[in-house]
Amino acid sequence: MGKFLIALILLVCLTTIGKAQYTQRLSSKVQVGVNTNIETYFFAEKLAVEHIGNYVFDNNTTDYSHQPVVYFGFQHFKKYKNEPVILRIAELLRQIRDLLHDNGPILDHLLNQKDFPEEGPLYKGIKAKTDPQVEEHPEAKPMLKELTDSLRSFYSYADVAGFMKANRIFYKKATQEAAKDIKPDSYQYMERWYGQVFPNYMLYISPGMPITPGEGNYRGFGPNILSAKGKIPAMVISSSRMLPLEQNLAAYGHYGFDNPAITSFITGHEIGHTFVNPLLNIYKDQLQANSALYTPELAALVEENNIRGWYVCLIEHLVRLGEIRVALAMKNPNEADRLRRLHIGEYKCVLIPLLEAKITEYEQNRTLYPTFESYLPTLLTYLSSLTPKDINNQVLKYKNYTM
Repeated sequence: MGKFLIALILLVCLTTIGKAQYTQRLSSKVQVGVNTNIETYFFAEKLAVEHIGNYVFDNNTTDYSHQPVVYFGFQHFKKYKNEPVILRIAELLRQIRDLLHDNGPILDHLLNQKDFPEEGPLYKGIKAKTDPQVEEHPEAKPMLKELTDSLRSFYSYADVAGFMKANRIFYKKATQEAAKDIKPDSYQYMERWYGQVFPNYMLYISPGMPITPGEGNYRGFGPNILSAKGKIPAMVISSSRMLPLEQNLAAYGHYGFDNPAITSFITGHEIGHTFVNPLLNIYKDQLQANSALYTPELAALVEENNIRGWYVCLIEHLVRLGEIRVALAMKNPNEADRLRRLHIGEYKCVLIPLLEAKITEYEQNRTLYPTFESYLPTLLTYLSSLTPKDINNQVLKYKNYTM
């Protein structure tokens, strides 16, 4: 066997082993792991923020000692903060931030690219995915491409792979912390309830994603990956436990992802948006016509949790409705009750009791309504029949909800 062929086989094996170190399969369709593109982005974002001040939850006035990989990653990579590649990334991020006000479209784009240092879309022959925000601001599209090229350069120049390999035990343990609280069986029940099937589910933890300090702070983002087999729902979540600073990453015994309530909730909730959002988008104009139902009383209640506008309010209600009904389909009434307390009591989605009463029509007539999509026009007609007084009655009845 030729030396070149042997070297090629070794390279393929090492690449496969390297990726496997950051991935754990939970079922035939569900994986949880770390995406190197996303980690590379957040290491570079942290350096760029030294120049542009802030981006989402990343700012240059916080040391992030409560997040081990953010803190020690910055210590490791800060020698590169004035390098031309970082200065270019900083300028691109400033422009994208001022245009889109979020880095979600960046994460979406990066998940649909091959793992660095490879170049090109993740799945050959698939049309590149465009985030809805980018569709509204097409001038951001070339910026995302140029940012991806710069991040790929940074990945190689700063040897991001070397840093992740040196700290692979931390990444492995963090993945295991999150994995124990994810319910892979719930996705097949979601598919049955919604009447829609996806080829796989990819869940990513990002120890490098900055979150401002404070118990209860975390972030989750639910993009989609386009594949030859169809849309793959994905999830990117930050750490959600604040940790005391240790001497180095090897010294930690906890990794920031041991948070059952948050992990279970967010890995279900964000995936639920994949089932609901595209369907609601079809009726967006119709829903906006009923915006009088978004009464000042309802707005004051839900906006405490950053739910703003009638359209977003409906999306959040329907996603959370699905979570409750899927829990019941899984024969877990205790979990359904917990979700009601959470979504009605904490998030103030006070229309859920009305929606639960109505949705039984769908659940009991699956021959007539084989999918949630087929039932949605009926559900929206029901919502249109409500009056602002009906809405305010729900606000009054459930604004101090307890079970």
